Amino acid sequence: MMKKLTYLVARVAFLSVVLGTPAWGIAAELPASANRLQAVDVTALPGGRLNVQLQLSQPLTTAPISFTLSNPPRIVFDLPNAVNATGKNVLPVNQGVLKSVQVAQASDRSRVVLNLSKPVQHQLQVQDQVLLVGLAQESADVPVAAATAAKRFAEPEVAAAHKIQKIDFVRGKNGEGRILVDLSDSRVGVNVRNAGKTVVVDFADTELPEEFQRRLNVVNFNTPVLYVDALRHHHQAQIVIEPQGDWEQSAYQTDRRLVVDIRPLVKDPNKLIQGSKQGYAGEKLSLNFQRVDVRDVLKVIADFTGKNIVVSDSVSGTVTIGLKDVPWDQALDVIMKSKGLDMRVNGSVISIAPAEEFAAKEKAQLTAEAERETLETLRTEVFSLKYQKAMDFRNMLLGGGTSTAGGATSGMSTGGSTGSAAGRMNRILSPRGSVTFDARTNTIFVQDTPKKLEEIQAIINKVDVPVKQVMIESRMVIASNTFSKALGARFGISQTGTPGNNTNLSIGGTLGNKATAFTAPTTAGGTGTFTLGNQGGTIQSATLNNYTISSNGQPDLMSNLPVTNAYGGIALSLLKLSANLLLNLELSALEADSRGKVISSPRVTTANQQKARIAQGVEIPYQSATSSGATAVSFKKAELSLEVTPQITPDQRIIMDLDVRKDSRGETLPGGVAINTQNVQTQVLVGNGETVVLGGIYEQVSRKGTDKVPFFGDLPVVGYAFKRNTKQEDKTELLIFITPKVMDETIALN
Repeated sequence: MMKKLTYLVARVAFLSVVLGTPAWGIAAELPASANRLQAVDVTALPGGRLNVQLQLSQPLTTAPISFTLSNPPRIVFDLPNAVNATGKNVLPVNQGVLKSVQVAQASDRSRVVLNLSKPVQHQLQVQDQVLLVGLAQESADVPVAAATAAKRFAEPEVAAAHKIQKIDFVRGKNGEGRILVDLSDSRVGVNVRNAGKTVVVDFADTELPEEFQRRLNVVNFNTPVLYVDALRHHHQAQIVIEPQGDWEQSAYQTDRRLVVDIRPLVKDPNKLIQGSKQGYAGEKLSLNFQRVDVRDVLKVIADFTGKNIVVSDSVSGTVTIGLKDVPWDQALDVIMKSKGLDMRVNGSVISIAPAEEFAAKEKAQLTAEAERETLETLRTEVFSLKYQKAMDFRNMLLGGGTSTAGGATSGMSTGGSTGSAAGRMNRILSPRGSVTFDARTNTIFVQDTPKKLEEIQAIINKVDVPVKQVMIESRMVIASNTFSKALGARFGISQTGTPGNNTNLSIGGTLGNKATAFTAPTTAGGTGTFTLGNQGGTIQSATLNNYTISSNGQPDLMSNLPVTNAYGGIALSLLKLSANLLLNLELSALEADSRGKVISSPRVTTANQQKARIAQGVEIPYQSATSSGATAVSFKKAELSLEVTPQITPDQRIIMDLDVRKDSRGETLPGGVAINTQNVQTQVLVGNGETVVLGGIYEQVSRKGTDKVPFFGDLPVVGYAFKRNTKQEDKTELLIFITPKVMDETIALN
């Protein structure tokens, strides 16, 4: 009980420091040889820089592990195997960016927290019994001054201590530009910062060979990065990255490789904060480790997040990593990938182990479950289906398709020996399971292991549900506009004479007896007759000035080009008997203009993913010859039809496979009847209740014709008596509208 209480108190002290609440100074039971934190001093330097000096009783072998918090801004590091001997838990400072220093005892270590007014860069260096923490006012290198005049750092060597061995650029799978820098060792001090519209990477005390001092033009890689410049300043190497557009950057170092990613920033109008499209959502932190045990790094992340992290005993080795302002879950992912680790989350516990270890455990678990299934007692369960057909559900359990049993009312299938190889692979039942069904009660009987029966019940809960229905309304609009105009004439002339002895001359539109005869009236009020060619009439005046022409046969026409079904006409006949001359002239004209609109609106309701068809029309009979030579009556359909297969998407939109047809009777031919067809076949995606225009057919036919008598029809003015002009314009437009609606289940039930 005492051990649990001690751990709880230590844990509360640790959390109180990180969260900014007053710390508890708890002295742990450490040996007398433990290191002691004796004093904390702060020295202001030019340029707004600060030096925090921690005086210890014993020298430190390496710089302690540190990490940073961004909200609120803090720097946290642990002094292992050390106790707080300053007698204070909180030391107010209020100089520059440093507000205060907090020290708390947690188990076998002392945790030091530097409370800042804003995030800054820091650097830790060890000199004998003094730990120096350098703080910079701006984002730049953080030089650390000596603690006292007697304790000074070694003078820098003429040659750089580190070296860049390779600089490479690759394009990531998500379109990011990735700069890879291989270093001579993992102890290189790296600083990644944004400078205006560029990203600058500084390598302290690092040599850059001449072969790498150049500009890389990476425009053709199609990433946000345009150029990468490698420069050298005395004993410091620098890489300047020039991106374009909207971007975000992240950098991390594993062992001797530094990776800088420049990712395109895809703006989402529904997000207040853009970026982080990888899905990392943890609180940001910064880590800077040099050859630290990977288990210690995982412990730091566990302390930072408050998560329960269980690390396998097989996790070992050291890691050198530098991360700045990255989500903690991304930092954990980088560490695991660099060491070949994987994790499993079970509730609030995160288990971390090598990927091979997880794979071996899961394989052994699956093998054990398979062996247990072969020995487990089978149970029988009865499932009553509401909407699914028992036969179809039986086939699904066996891994088959739709049923082919026709009108079967019951059936049974057992173990894995039945069915095709593909069916055995896709079956839901275990190899020992069997299923029967009763179509009359729509019930299935399943015998299998308890685990499989639970899975089948879960499947039934998912699929045995009412199928949504869709009402599809189609509207077909056919608009037509017809205009026709015609002008024609009939003209004829007849004349007979005797140019010489025994000679008779006739001129007219047709051959025949052109002899002329007439009988004058004997009295002033009497009536006489005359005949001229194929026409004749009566004479009512002895002076031959008053007569009536009537047709005794076909008129003598030299031009017979009238308008069919003329709506108006003008006729003229002129006879001069003294000259044996008869003239006939008739003009006819037609002009017609018609407009029409036909609206057809078929509607059909069908279940989701079920084909439906609705049609209305006539069957037109026609005669056709059989193989024996006899005549038979056949039929052709001329109908308006709508065929549709709807599919409702999860976002309540509708995908439809459509076949809309509008047929009508055409002309009658010797071989049968022609059918005029108008048809649209397509697939569309439409919102629920929205209307879409599938397409339209616009047809315009213009005809101009002239029928004439050669030569005479080409004469000016007079030629109109010898020709017929026709003009016709037909315009037809077809539009098809589709409106699908998902039927509400409540309305459907009512």
